[in-house]
Amino acid sequence: MPGSMTSDEITAFLSGPTVARLATVQSGGAPYIAPVWQQWDGKRMYIVGRAGSEFVDHIRNESRVAISIADDINPEHARVLIEGEAEILEGPAPMTGRMLQIAEEMALRYMGPNGPTYIGRTVDRPRCLIAVTPDSIVSWAGGEWHPRYSRGD
Repeated sequence: MPGSMTSDEITAFLSGPTVARLATVQSGGAPYIAPVWQQWDGKRMYIVGRAGSEFVDHIRNESRVAISIADDINPEHARVLIEGEAEILEGPAPMTGRMLQIAEEMALRYMGPNGPTYIGRTVDRPRCLIAVTPDSIVSWAGGEWHPRYSRGD
């Protein structure tokens, strides 16, 4: 039966290599969407963005964001939508400490065993560690339509 995922199911889903889509607000008010790697700790989502990324500039000016993570391959079609506030915790700076640890964990998950090698080659390039604190989380798993779409209204 389709429906909302538990917090453990959300954590399990977000621990995979599914790319997130980060929506930010441009200075003129238009939406902007960028694919990003993400790291979920059960309370916040972390993103390590290149210092020159447009979405980093957008977050400096407007902290409200939305993140969509969707599995369009597996039959459960799991989805998580987060709306919340983004905060630049570190940077722009070369990666060290917590930012480096998160980047290495993401690189391993998204790129496999050679991921940390990539991070090592680019560790001196300025990045920003961004944390998104959710105001709301909507999740969905299951191949069937939610009953609200089947009412015929």
